[in-house]
Amino acid sequence: MKAENVKLYTWPTCPFCNRAKRLLDELEIPFIDHDIWGKDDEKAALIERTGQTTVPYVFFGDHFIGGCDDLVAMAEAGDIEK
Repeated sequence: MKAENVKLYTWPTCPFCNRAKRLLDELEIPFIDHDIWGKDDEKAALIERTGQTTVPYVFFGDHFIGGCDDLVAMAEAGDIEK
């Protein structure tokens, strides 16, 4: 999958969020980080949109990838194109 317009929705204290950001940095994939800590309305909208209840939320464009484990699995399988 092509990593274009990558967006993360994260909490600053979440180790999985920080791992996802580090991985994207290591892969030299630019991303926009949206801190949703304390923003219950935004989190509720993401839960409704994705069905996932945990952070981070990882999107490539408008396509929901999943969370940190999903992103790591994609990277390990070589399924991320820059």
